[in-house]
Amino acid sequence: MAKFSPDRFPAGFFDLSQDIASGFPVEVIARWTRGRQDVETALELLDPFRVQCTVVSTDSAGLTNLTRSRGLIEILSLINRPKELVHAWGTAAGGASNGVWAADNTQMFFPLTVPPTRIASMLLSLMDQIAASCELRIGAAVHYGSFFLLSGGFHGTEADRVECIAEDWTRAGEVLLTPEFTRMLPDEHSFSLAPRLGLPAELGPALRLLDGPRAEDLVPVDYRYPLPYSQGFYEDLKRCAENFATEAVMDEMRSKYSQRRAVVLIEREREESEVAEIAVLNELALSAAMKRMGVELLRDTGGQEIKTAGPLGIYSFHGASEALGFARRFRQAFLDQGIESRIGIDEGEVLVFDIGGGLVDIAGGPVNLASKLAQDHGAFGRIYLTAEAASGCGDGGQFTPMRIEISGVRVDAVSA
Repeated sequence: MAKFSPDRFPAGFFDLSQDIASGFPVEVIARWTRGRQDVETALELLDPFRVQCTVVSTDSAGLTNLTRSRGLIEILSLINRPKELVHAWGTAAGGASNGVWAADNTQMFFPLTVPPTRIASMLLSLMDQIAASCELRIGAAVHYGSFFLLSGGFHGTEADRVECIAEDWTRAGEVLLTPEFTRMLPDEHSFSLAPRLGLPAELGPALRLLDGPRAEDLVPVDYRYPLPYSQGFYEDLKRCAENFATEAVMDEMRSKYSQRRAVVLIEREREESEVAEIAVLNELALSAAMKRMGVELLRDTGGQEIKTAGPLGIYSFHGASEALGFARRFRQAFLDQGIESRIGIDEGEVLVFDIGGGLVDIAGGPVNLASKLAQDHGAFGRIYLTAEAASGCGDGGQFTPMRIEISGVRVDAVSA
């Protein structure tokens, strides 16, 4: 059953201004929500944005464990170098980046003119260099398929699939190939492949790229990836990486960017449709609705929207009590439209940095824990808080205590 129906929302709800829906394909969403939501309309709207290519997604490995021994600024500087290498090697092989890369993951795409053997060899060389020169390692997923490229981002079930494999199922230094990509390799290729066990059935099988010829002819040059923060913050990160032994530099960075904030991460239910194009358009409409709903509910709360991306929204507040009040109002507002959400809240030190255009982003343990509580351990319809965040809310009688394990560490939490 489809989650989206324009009839569930107030009249004019999807008449979005560009300032409210920055980063969304506003015209496409408007035409879809105002017109017929049928297959013919969906094909007409999305066919101009269809791209047949190979997508490589990567994600940093071991961040949760690293946060226990390293400061936030140091971690971000450690993440930075592998991302520079991914961009440099990827562009040297004929790939391109799109949109803005998140703090700890990347995405590149390769047109049909780039041979799959070149992509595989490039990834082996990339992983070699990261292993030799970086403390923090990454995992990568590779998939060939049909994607929809809108407003600088890939959309559709195939985009979700490769991103999910990279983020949730790759290990440090591991490259996973989908069958759609491996079928493009020549019959007599020289790569060593092995089945990767344990992936859920909905993601399909995958093969590990173990060994093979390296891309010895490639010369990485372009290290400047699509930054998720301002040039000033990027330069500070690079300066920090070069001066880890200088405590004065670290103190300067902490005083410049560190704040104590409560973080709310919301994941709404995803769209369900047997027609890929309808699912993409309904997802875009729901994300736009999430954006607008968040902006309206944030008024007079002292809170701030950090980002809305796909089914996720991230918000920050000065305290956990305000965060919980917002979370409850948001949960009810979407439930009134027949859509459930699951929400995680944590409070602690985060880095707040400018990303240009009057926007900011945040990074740190509270973002990671809020995500783990909601997405990895949460049920739709519930709000989860760490014990530290709950202690600042003053209504413990309405909470149900729970204990979960995150990356081998037990975390005390509550649900509401």
